[in-house]
Amino acid sequence: MSRPKSLTISLAILFLFTIGLTCFKLKPISKSYNEFLPKEIYNVSYDFYFKGKDSMFVKSYLPQDNERQRISETPQKVKNSSFSIVKEGQNHRGIWRTTQKRNFHTVQYGFTFKGKALKYVIADDLSKKLNRHVDTKYLKPSKYIEVFHPKINKLANKLTATTYDLKSSITALYTYVYKIPSAPINQRTSALNALEQNLASCNGKARLFVAMCRNQGIPARLKGGLILENTQKRISHLWAEVHIQDKWVPFDVLNGHFAYLPANYLELYTGDRPLITHSKDILFDYSYTIEKMDHVPFINSDAYTKLQSNPFTLIKLSESGIIPKKVLSFLLLLPLAGLLISLLKNVIGLKTYGIFLPVLIAYTLSMIGFISGISLFLCITGLIALFSIPLNRWGLLYTPKIVVLLTLTVLSILVLISIGLYFEISWLTKLSFFPIIVIVIMSERFARAIEEDGYQKAASTIGQTLLVTSFCYLIFASSTLKTLVLIFPEFILVSLMINLFIGKWIGLRVTEYFRFKRLIFNTN
Repeated sequence: MSRPKSLTISLAILFLFTIGLTCFKLKPISKSYNEFLPKEIYNVSYDFYFKGKDSMFVKSYLPQDNERQRISETPQKVKNSSFSIVKEGQNHRGIWRTTQKRNFHTVQYGFTFKGKALKYVIADDLSKKLNRHVDTKYLKPSKYIEVFHPKINKLANKLTATTYDLKSSITALYTYVYKIPSAPINQRTSALNALEQNLASCNGKARLFVAMCRNQGIPARLKGGLILENTQKRISHLWAEVHIQDKWVPFDVLNGHFAYLPANYLELYTGDRPLITHSKDILFDYSYTIEKMDHVPFINSDAYTKLQSNPFTLIKLSESGIIPKKVLSFLLLLPLAGLLISLLKNVIGLKTYGIFLPVLIAYTLSMIGFISGISLFLCITGLIALFSIPLNRWGLLYTPKIVVLLTLTVLSILVLISIGLYFEISWLTKLSFFPIIVIVIMSERFARAIEEDGYQKAASTIGQTLLVTSFCYLIFASSTLKTLVLIFPEFILVSLMINLFIGKWIGLRVTEYFRFKRLIFNTN
């Protein structure tokens, strides 16, 4: 592989420039490093609104640092009220008070949550009668956790009758409660009510699981908090914890998390208690405003904050709103996806319909979901192949035939959307303009390939196109990569250098080694 001297010099300059920019940004990253590297970061705000005739108060539990979450408070917006924090056992409670009557009060308490997932491995050989050094209150009944009620006692004994170790006992109890149908019941549901109704939300299921664990001598307790999503919500969440070998192990019997807690679970309090309480006879409303923050898991959030002012990053541009974040991410990831296609086509030897059509399809899949998107594309290509059979027999001219196929494609899309509406298939009813345009473009290319190359070769190429598309999808679906290119936009220069290098490739492709292996290795 020969390269002109000017190309070699250009590659060297680009390489040195890229290394210089990257090193310039590694310094604040190295200075801000610590061992806690979160998977998810959210800005959370408690928004309380209340009005009354007498002095009023609002109380709510506040988050604390632990092994899987870190909390950074932000300045409060409090008018005409006082704020204090009271420690109640293991919990911290914020209290807002005001003596100003007949005024409408707004309280905002904000903080930044940094969390990571937590997964426990429970040994298979632990005894049911494991010695547990834990407070006996975690074995006793309470108002809504009827540990020794005959129905709960009978069920718990039946479920664990054939289990011989702690893990299998917990699994039997967990599986039963998990299979109870879920319902968005807003009122507090006791363990007994959840059992008798065979229907419960998170609070009823968690209480029933805790009740049956305690019934079998297994210490258990409730944990309350929020499931963080990029939205505004009013719903809190309740799950259970079981004491195993001196550790409190989480179990969410509503969402199916066994000895596991996802990174977006915000822990707020321990015990069976309401998250918010307030004065009687007042007008009260509330919401939780949650905003997911861009970050890279292996870059500390403090370093990310420092990099915002770095002139060689695009973080400020992303947060300015001048260019929508989705558009900016697409622009930055486009060269990387193009590099991947270049490697797969020129080095591996895969064939695709064009260069950027797989990129457009991959971006569409990131919008509508991989499985549903691939299913939709396969469905459309199958219909095109089916429609083309009678059109070929009728001997239509090329251009009118392609237009007929495109028209049938549009009609098929409308039928699929109608089916999605009728059967409540949400991803079918949310097809936006961009995915539809990409489907139409792909349909035109596939129809042309059938006309020029036949069904077998066209099907092979569409299969390879979707394979390349799947690799490109991994780029567009990666939130880490989206943030990484904001911090290190010089990755685009790396893509440019590699493409310049590939541009002088004259060797065999990988698929050609398999195709001509007998000739190459003289095996005849």
